[in-house]
Amino acid sequence: MTRVAKRKLKRLMHLIYAKKYKRGYDWKGYEVYEPVYKEDIYIGGPFVFFVSGDNVWLASREEGFDYIDYSIAMDEATEKAANQS
Repeated sequence: MTRVAKRKLKRLMHLIYAKKYKRGYDWKGYEVYEPVYKEDIYIGGPFVFFVSGDNVWLASREEGFDYIDYSIAMDEATEKAANQS
């Protein structure tokens, strides 16, 4: 992630009161970051941020849910591969 994108992402996390962010799985050529909160929150659709170069933006509701489905599938595949070894 570029320094400019990192600054933008930190500013966005501050605006949504996230404690920090974690890296998700790359998706459709974008770096993905998810907010991390001190406590569980209920906000409606998922907050997922895409990064490409210096550009940082919040995924649309549909993209957010598509990414979450993808992320769950990746987690399951990773867990399955770890259990096979």
